[in-house]
Amino acid sequence: MPSLIPQSSSARRLVYELIYAWPGTWTGTTFNVGMAPVDPFVLADPQLARDASQIQLYAELFSLAQYDAFEWRESSVLEVAAGCGGGLLYLSKRYKPREAIGVDLSVVAAWRGRRLGVDLRQAEAARLPFEERRFDCLVCVDALNYLGDEAFIREAKRVLRPSGRLLLAETSTGFEEAKARFGRLARMSGMMVAAVRDVSDGVRRSIRERSPRVEKALRWVPPFVRPQVREMLSAEGSERYRRWQHGSYCFSMAVLRLV
Repeated sequence: MPSLIPQSSSARRLVYELIYAWPGTWTGTTFNVGMAPVDPFVLADPQLARDASQIQLYAELFSLAQYDAFEWRESSVLEVAAGCGGGLLYLSKRYKPREAIGVDLSVVAAWRGRRLGVDLRQAEAARLPFEERRFDCLVCVDALNYLGDEAFIREAKRVLRPSGRLLLAETSTGFEEAKARFGRLARMSGMMVAAVRDVSDGVRRSIRERSPRVEKALRWVPPFVRPQVREMLSAEGSERYRRWQHGSYCFSMAVLRLV
């Protein structure tokens, strides 16, 4: 599906530096389509509640991972395209893994994540700065469409331990398309698709419910780029908002396991 983020690495990085440096109310600890309704655990924590619907997307994905409490505590987790680390902050508070590290293309995001107390580093998904078989679990939320499938999956397989799990959450134009893509990624990496779920209803609700907040933030955006930002944020009145609410877009999650 078409992307509003530039595909070249340098241009994409510039866009994200501007996003995460922007002082507006919509640049929190993570940047995704969000999920509703929100778990009380998220709402009860002031650090998480600011980005409640965006954090909830992680909550749904982690619940799909099929780890029990002991497995989470013994796991080493890496998130690719981690934003400012809100998802890893939730993971650390809720499941307390042995190790949780994030990487993001943006220097500003990595800096903000470290200020939040998250181990967040600036790096590219196609060149992860870690040795082979380092992690038990790799997470990528609402960013796969901006990464090259082959380069990303090659690095994911390289840094995952045997029986490691890859947790993916991404937008597509339909659930069948999403399942086919997850299956293709699994075949490319020697993995199996352990679980897949369509969570589009919760995403559509999140986009509707956050609309007033986004509209308020858009007042601070310069008029000459406001239409593009409106589209990027799926704000009410945008073509992306219309397509989400009419079911033209689908949001799906999957768990892939090395075999």
